[in-house]
Amino acid sequence: MKRLPYILVLVILFLQCIFAEKVPLEQDIADGYLDEYSKIEAAFILSGITHPDSLEKYVNWYDQLLERIRSFSFDMEDPVGSAQTVFLYLHNTHLKTYAIESTTLADIVRSKEYNCVAATILYNLLCEDLSWSCEAFETPTHVYTIFTNFEQKVIVENTSTMGFNIMKNLKAYSRFLTQFYPRNEVLRIGLDRLYYHENSRGRVITNTELLGLLAYNRAYFAKKINDFKTAYDYVMLAQLFNEDSRSNYNFEIGLYYAWGRKLYSKKDYPAAFSVFADGLYRYPDNEDFLNNIFTCFYKSMQFYWQAETWPLAKQMIDEMTDLEILQKDDRKKIKQYLMAWSSHFQLLRNEKYSKEINDYLLKFE
Repeated sequence: MKRLPYILVLVILFLQCIFAEKVPLEQDIADGYLDEYSKIEAAFILSGITHPDSLEKYVNWYDQLLERIRSFSFDMEDPVGSAQTVFLYLHNTHLKTYAIESTTLADIVRSKEYNCVAATILYNLLCEDLSWSCEAFETPTHVYTIFTNFEQKVIVENTSTMGFNIMKNLKAYSRFLTQFYPRNEVLRIGLDRLYYHENSRGRVITNTELLGLLAYNRAYFAKKINDFKTAYDYVMLAQLFNEDSRSNYNFEIGLYYAWGRKLYSKKDYPAAFSVFADGLYRYPDNEDFLNNIFTCFYKSMQFYWQAETWPLAKQMIDEMTDLEILQKDDRKKIKQYLMAWSSHFQLLRNEKYSKEINDYLLKFE
C-alpha cells in the first residue's frame, strides 16, 4: 500500500482537529437546545471545567458513577423505590455536606459538597440517563426534582436525606422550608401553607433549563465579590438556558443596576446603555431602566460627536429606535444631532456619510 506524503498526513490531521472542535457552549445553546454538547458536559463547563483534558476527566467520573448505579439490582416493577435507592446512594457517597456556595458539579466531585442546584442537576441527569423521565420545579427560593411518569407524582428535595417524596411527610418538610424564609414571613403565610405558597410562585422546568440555574448561581457569587462583568456574562449565558427563571428576577434587576452604574461611573456610556437596554428588554415596565437609557444615550451621542465616530453614533441611534421608546421631543433632539453631523460631513465633502445622514433625517421627519 502506497504511503501518503508526510506533509499530506499533517494537513489531514490538522483538518481533523478543526472539524472535531466543538462550537462554544453559548453558541450551541443559542436556540434553547443542546446539540453538540451533552447535558453533563454542559454542566461541567458551567462549573468552570473548560479545558478539554479536565472536561474528559470529569465526564469520566460521571460515566463511572452512572455505570456503578446501573449495576444495582433494581426492581423494575418499583420505579419509585428504584429512584429512591439512587437518591440514598448519592447522599451516602457523594452528597455529604450541604454548603450554600457549593453550586457546581465540580464541588461535588472535589469535596462532596453541594447546594440545591448542584444536587438536583446531578440527580436529574442520572435519572434521565437511567430512562426515568424527570424535570425540575423552580420556585423563587428553591429547586426540586419532579417525576411525572410514575403512577404517583413524586417530588424530591435534594438537599436533605429526608427529601425523597416530600409529599409523604409534608408537615416535616414545611418545617424544613422555614430556613429559606424570614420568621415574620413564615408567621404571615402560616406553616401549614408554606409549601403551597412556595409552589404557587414556581414553574416546572426542563433539565436543560435547570442547567441555567448553575450559571445564575455563579453570577450571584461573582456579584458578591463585586465582579459585575463576570456576573453579567454568566447571566447572559444563564438566560440562554432558562429564559424565565423565577428565582432570579430580583437578582437580575439588581445586577443590571449595579453593572450599569459601574460602567456609567467609568464614563463608558455606550456599554452602560447596552446594559440598561438589555434590562428594559427583559423588564419593559422598569421606569428606572428607561430613564437610565435616555441618560446614557445622550451622553454617548456627545461622546461620539467629540470623537467624530459617526458609524458608532448611527449604530446607537438604530438601537434606540429598535427599543420603540422615543417620544416626539426625543426625535427632535436626535434630528438636531443628525443635522450637526450632516453639516460636518458636508464641510469634509464626505458624500458617503452625508447620504447616510440624509437618509436618517428622513426617518425623523
